[in-house]
Amino acid sequence: MANIFNFDDEFKLGIKAADIEHGQLVDMLNRTYELLKDGNREEARNYFNKTLSAYVHEHFRNEEAFLKSIGFPELEEHKVIHANFRKSVEELSLRIENADDVAFRQGLADTFTWIINHIGKTDKKYAIYYHKNRGK
Repeated sequence: MANIFNFDDEFKLGIKAADIEHGQLVDMLNRTYELLKDGNREEARNYFNKTLSAYVHEHFRNEEAFLKSIGFPELEEHKVIHANFRKSVEELSLRIENADDVAFRQGLADTFTWIINHIGKTDKKYAIYYHKNRGK
């Protein structure tokens, strides 16, 4: 299977639960790409829409609980970032359900960008905090 994105070490946080969930997002993006490549546009759209919505709600809840448990000082700012992405996903989801290809392409682009910018940069902040402060 040819991937559109590889979940390389540069995106891993060294926090098992987070790395597993982030890897699932990458897998979802790659599965969507495979379906598109194979000409299954409607199936790709439905799969992406269903899995992205589920991912966003479950993962953000898990991540925010983890950040609270470690006393991450930027938790509230992180929650705002999550809320903004969640809102974007919900708005796009309604359009994607109605076979809006522009919304589908936007959702794919937003997810790709989210992986690079949020997981690859923003989440690194809490990983650094966690690794620096665990055991204290």
